[in-house]
Amino acid sequence: MKIKASILLRIGLLFLLALVIAYVCTYQFSYSNMLDRATLQGDEVARAVATGAVAAIGSEDSLQSLYEDEKYREQMHQVFRFLCRESNIRYLYLYTIGEDHYRHYIICAANSDEDDLRMQTEYGFGSVRKIPLFQAEKNVMSGSVTEDYELIDNDYGYVCMHIIPMRNEKGEIIALIGADYNMALIERMAKNSLLNALLLGLFVFGIAFVIALLLIKWSVIRPIHSLSGRMRSFVNDSEKQIEVHRRESVLEDEITDIENSFEIMTKDIRQYLRDNEELTRREAYTEAELDVARKIQIGFVPKEYSFEENRLEVYGSSQAAKEVGGDFYDVFRLEDGNVAVVIGDISGKGISSAMFMTLVKSVIRENLRMGRGLAETINWVNSEIWASNPEKMFATVFACIIQPETGIVTFANAGHEEPLILGRDPYYMEITSGMPVGLFNAPCTTEEKIVLREGDGILLYTDGITDAINAEKDSYEKDRLRETVLRSFRQHSHSYDTRTLVSEVTASVLTYSEGMEQFDDMTCIALTYKGNGGCSKLISPELTSFDVVKESIFSALGDCEMTRTVILVCEEMFTNILNYSGADQIIFSEKCTKDLYIVTYDDNGSAFNPVNAEILSKEFAELANGGMGILLARSNTRDMIYNRIDGRNVLMMVFDRRRSSSG
Repeated sequence: MKIKASILLRIGLLFLLALVIAYVCTYQFSYSNMLDRATLQGDEVARAVATGAVAAIGSEDSLQSLYEDEKYREQMHQVFRFLCRESNIRYLYLYTIGEDHYRHYIICAANSDEDDLRMQTEYGFGSVRKIPLFQAEKNVMSGSVTEDYELIDNDYGYVCMHIIPMRNEKGEIIALIGADYNMALIERMAKNSLLNALLLGLFVFGIAFVIALLLIKWSVIRPIHSLSGRMRSFVNDSEKQIEVHRRESVLEDEITDIENSFEIMTKDIRQYLRDNEELTRREAYTEAELDVARKIQIGFVPKEYSFEENRLEVYGSSQAAKEVGGDFYDVFRLEDGNVAVVIGDISGKGISSAMFMTLVKSVIRENLRMGRGLAETINWVNSEIWASNPEKMFATVFACIIQPETGIVTFANAGHEEPLILGRDPYYMEITSGMPVGLFNAPCTTEEKIVLREGDGILLYTDGITDAINAEKDSYEKDRLRETVLRSFRQHSHSYDTRTLVSEVTASVLTYSEGMEQFDDMTCIALTYKGNGGCSKLISPELTSFDVVKESIFSALGDCEMTRTVILVCEEMFTNILNYSGADQIIFSEKCTKDLYIVTYDDNGSAFNPVNAEILSKEFAELANGGMGILLARSNTRDMIYNRIDGRNVLMMVFDRRRSSSG
């Protein structure tokens, strides 16, 4: 019982001390706070009553009637008494301040009959009090405040006096209304509130004390007795039994038995330290392996990579969420002089994703360098990986090939995020998504093409950019990414610098998710097309303006069979723009290389894609009404590419000069 008594005694003293401290603190702070609030409440009541009294008297003429009509004064006296009783105001009075700075009373009323009789005797109509003015009265009379109150303690009691002036039409003070709230009542209310709070606190404190005793008995004292009993049951040696009985008290027996258990704990701790040392050694070995894997991955996917030539600029950056990641990107030149750019995101994270990433990236690069097309490469990689993918991992991939001479971008998408086209008004490409690599054994990836204008580009990224979250669990999302890109464009003289853009996007994401753990790899690539120095001309939307186009074609190609074919195709498409687009502005541009001749029409007419227009099903007679020109253009161009950019139609027609010379 000693251990129980000792614990309970100490806990009881602590609770008693806490109760005393709580009472002192409550008295010091709560009572003062209650009194202040009650005083403010009393002032509000007094002000309301005084305002009501002013409203009851009314105008300056009504005030004059009080001087002349005793019956009217008696009526107003009853009104004042009614206001006192309804609002628990002790005194309510109307008076003026004469030139002698003394109070000249007109009406006085009180809450109780005894106080009212005294007020009528000492402050009746015409009474003058030569007591100096209170500060509140001086403040109101001086005009420094519109109304004021003051605490007063005199023979008439401890009250809160509130003063409100009556004014005539000119704004001059003609009388004062005084309302006295009984502060003794306020103090009594505050003390009652404090007493109720203390009683409630004492009641709650007592319940908490009883609950604490029960919890201590259940969770501390009973386990100690039980533990002590189990320890003694293991003592079978008679000498140890004798030693136990020689203890001076049950308290010493119980605590000593518990202390003896630390010998066993010491052995367990030593074993734990040995196990922990082995675990630390293994973790160090794993860390070393991860470091090697990270260095190997950097060789495959560098944190930063820059590619630049006269017509093309590319910059990429990757930041893994763990030591090694699953994102990858690749930039390399092909044998035909074009540049391939690939970005991908492997499902999962860690070493397994890094190994899978290395496989996918290497196979894609190898196939593209062998001369295979983008869609063919991705579909072949998909089938090979699907056939030997026991972990069912997959990868989203976006791959593109840029022709630096023309700005034509051929791309294929396997379930990756849609790219952001970098222009005067950045927008997300509407592309066929396709299925991620390794998910299904189906060749569903196709190729598409776009044309980059001079100064435009493409931003490629993984979902670690757009899915980053902030402290409120809101995602960064694509709209914010576009705003960041547009802000960078405007802040850098309306142009794109790939290194700066990627750095600002990454910094924006990190700032947005500040304080949150990076949960996914972040990879971003920006490429910009610098153009090929082609010639551009603004021509009016008139049929006669085609003479400018014809003259440029003759100047570039000379008089030959190809020239006539090019003129025929360009004239048909120019006529198509005039007849159907409604454009009032057309920009004609041309580029001429060793093997290619490229013509581009850029107009602000209504959207129409001649590349995908379905005309092959028309009868021959119907082609005369529309479609013959498009069919002619398709059959006589090496490539025809249409884009809708910044609300404009951009149509590029590529002619093969080698076919003409060989023919």
